[in-house]
Amino acid sequence: MPVLIRIAFRNMWEHKAKSVIIGGLLGMGVLIMIVGNAMVDSAADGLRRGYIESYTGDVMVSGVSEQPFSIFGSESMEMTDDEELPIVPEYETVYAKLTEDPRVASVSGLVTSFGLLSRDYSEDALADVETDSENMIFGIIFGVDLSTYFDLFPGLTLKEGSLPKPGENAVLLPQGIKDKLDKKYNTTFVPGDKILITGIMGGMRLREVTLAGIYDRGEVNENAPFIISDADTVRVLAGLTMSVDETIELDASQTSLLASDNPDDIFGGDLFGGDMIGEAAVVDTNVQFDNAASLLGDTSKRELLNTAQSGSWHFLLVRLTNENDTYPFIAEMSDWAKEEGIQARVADWKEAAGTYGKMADLVRVIFNIAIIVIAIVAVIIIMNTLVISIIERTAEIGTMRALGAKRSFVRLMFLTETLTQSVFFGLLGAGVAVVGMLVVNAFNIPLENGFAQLLLGGETVHLVPSAGTIISTIVAVFLVGWLAHLYPVSIALKIQPVKAMQSE
Repeated sequence: MPVLIRIAFRNMWEHKAKSVIIGGLLGMGVLIMIVGNAMVDSAADGLRRGYIESYTGDVMVSGVSEQPFSIFGSESMEMTDDEELPIVPEYETVYAKLTEDPRVASVSGLVTSFGLLSRDYSEDALADVETDSENMIFGIIFGVDLSTYFDLFPGLTLKEGSLPKPGENAVLLPQGIKDKLDKKYNTTFVPGDKILITGIMGGMRLREVTLAGIYDRGEVNENAPFIISDADTVRVLAGLTMSVDETIELDASQTSLLASDNPDDIFGGDLFGGDMIGEAAVVDTNVQFDNAASLLGDTSKRELLNTAQSGSWHFLLVRLTNENDTYPFIAEMSDWAKEEGIQARVADWKEAAGTYGKMADLVRVIFNIAIIVIAIVAVIIIMNTLVISIIERTAEIGTMRALGAKRSFVRLMFLTETLTQSVFFGLLGAGVAVVGMLVVNAFNIPLENGFAQLLLGGETVHLVPSAGTIISTIVAVFLVGWLAHLYPVSIALKIQPVKAMQSE
């Protein structure tokens, strides 16, 4: 084997141009794979930390539905009454089970709805959808348990104002939404101002709320449309209100017309037989306004329909003391729910985030497809370069065969040459990639775009080379080199000793 390695390095030195072409392709491939995987890993870790620490927690518990959904609402293309988010079944039982588990650090409920924000009732917020969509202020509204939500996400802080008081219909806005309101109405909204929310989830509902303050989620994009509110406000916007079931009984006189087949009984002369206009009656004009409400009759049913179901939650979000317990915890909770006959969905942060949480996986798939395409191109180029090299070395190979070199020796010689180039230039490419990432990290390149901050998990570019990625990349380069040498070797093995004399 040492002889073959010496031959390999000698041939690399004698055929510098071809060695540089092959080595350059291999080294560039290694560099792209290491840096690319570092970016994908950084994106995956950034998304995971961003969502777990700001939106989803480690575990989500919800009801079940045939339609896909996440904590950000339904993921169907169309929102209909049949696609409203399911509520957590047997909430009290599930909540008690979660809180008694020693692995659970904190639990908080969440209700989700969509809404359009405006200043007051004098404006039709829905009209902006068609006439002024650029100034339309849309929000995904989280109704939270204010006593526990901030314990679940300690990175969430108030920039201005205060938390809503118990029983107060109020909202906390991100800076981006607040800036849009200021711009649209050419004013400065401050804590204490009133805002109108037009709910658009499962029917239109209006709620006037107080601006309690402006909040910040740390590194997460402040322009995201996520609004925090008290739970009851969002329950009403989401249609989670008290239902009214009442049987109306009619007496015989009231149902007699329904049983009659004679039109005269229904449209008899008494209906139009008298004078159309009678004498004007003198009425007492001294009517108190307070008594006028009695003309509306009993409004208790209508008020009940505007009363939130206080025990209804779309989600329970859970933070664990140790993230490594996440998947065993999910499996155990799912088994428990099944045994208890509770139709609950227990999922990790990625399912809780829905489509947003799968972005890193999509980026990884696209990146891997690109790497496969690059690898195929590299194999073809390296293979053609080796074929040319073999043609140029016909005399050498024929002479070796004439001196007694077996086919296995020739095959092993070219394999050693190819793998030596792969390892040498692969390690060179890996070294350049690692040094390059360290240099980039040292410059602390800022990320201005909020989505990029969420994707890469910080406000600056920070790439961490992975030992596993470097090792797997070198192995992949080995494989590329091995595949690339197969066809050229088959040509080399066909060279007969007589070729050496003919070439001379």
